[in-house]
Amino acid sequence: MLLKSQDVSYCQLVRQFGNTSEIVSGVNYQGNLFVRGNSYPQHQRQIAITEMRRSYLDPEPVIACLLVEDGNIVTIWYEDRYITKIVENPDEIVKYYNLAQLVEAMRSPQGVKIENRSQSFRLPYLRCFIGREGVDWISERITLDRDRAVRLGQRLIDDNWLRNLSSQQPFEDGELFYQFCMDK
Repeated sequence: MLLKSQDVSYCQLVRQFGNTSEIVSGVNYQGNLFVRGNSYPQHQRQIAITEMRRSYLDPEPVIACLLVEDGNIVTIWYEDRYITKIVENPDEIVKYYNLAQLVEAMRSPQGVKIENRSQSFRLPYLRCFIGREGVDWISERITLDRDRAVRLGQRLIDDNWLRNLSSQQPFEDGELFYQFCMDK
């Protein structure tokens, strides 16, 4: 089915795999929820239609698909049986965000700036980042406000992905040093 962006409602969805949850981009169309597939420039619309038809016809059971035009981009959206709900409260994004994926992205070359740092007379802190830079990165990449980015950083500490090198203080949008636990 070929739709325009105004025909669907964009939303965040919770996808559940066993005990693991993650937030994914989605659309709601007539009460049905779909997750993002591949996107194509408008001039490759026919390729997108061909891929959508193949996706719809190949699997057993049949998976419902949508093709949504949004400006000069065409995106395929797929029905997903692992979707459990729409994220209606933005605070839920912090609760359900996949921390393993977040840490992998933050530690990647395009991630937060990780380097050896020092404070005046103290020994250097190895492979760490500054809290403010972590909040900047999370805010830009995940499109969260700074308060929610700080709460996501605190969740990284609470779930032992991250530690504060300066003290046992909570995660802060400031000049404190943080290190991923696997980088000790």
